[in-house]
Amino acid sequence: MSGVVVDVLVVIGLAIMTLGVYGIVRFPDVYTQLHASGKAAVLGVSALLVAAAIDGGAAIVSRVVLTVVLLALTTPVAAHAVAQAAHHRRELMRSPGAVDETATTPGATVLPRTANDGGTGAVPD
Repeated sequence: MSGVVVDVLVVIGLAIMTLGVYGIVRFPDVYTQLHASGKAAVLGVSALLVAAAIDGGAAIVSRVVLTVVLLALTTPVAAHAVAQAAHHRRELMRSPGAVDETATTPGATVLPRTANDGGTGAVPD
C-alpha cells in the first residue's frame, strides 16, 4: 500500500515541477515567472521529499521535515529579493491587466524613461 502512495506522490511532485517549468517558459514577465518557480520549488520538491520519507522510513523523516520547513521559509524570501531586484532594474509587468501600484505610492522614487533604454525604463547592462 505504501508503494502506491509513494508512486502517487512522485507523480504529483513531478507534475507540479513540470507545470512550474512550463510556467517559467510561458509567462510573460519576471514577476509571474517567479510565482511559477516558487510554487514549483516548494510544492513539487515537498511532494518528492514526502515520498522519500514514506519509502525511507523513520530515519529520514526528520531530515524531510527540516528540508520542507526550510524550503517553505526561504523560497518566498528569495523570490521577494529577485522581484525587488527586477523592480529596481525597472522591469515592466507584461501580464494583461497588471498594475504597478508602487508608481502611485507617495514618496516612491520614479525614474524618468530615457531614449537610451528604448522607452522601457530598464537599466542598461
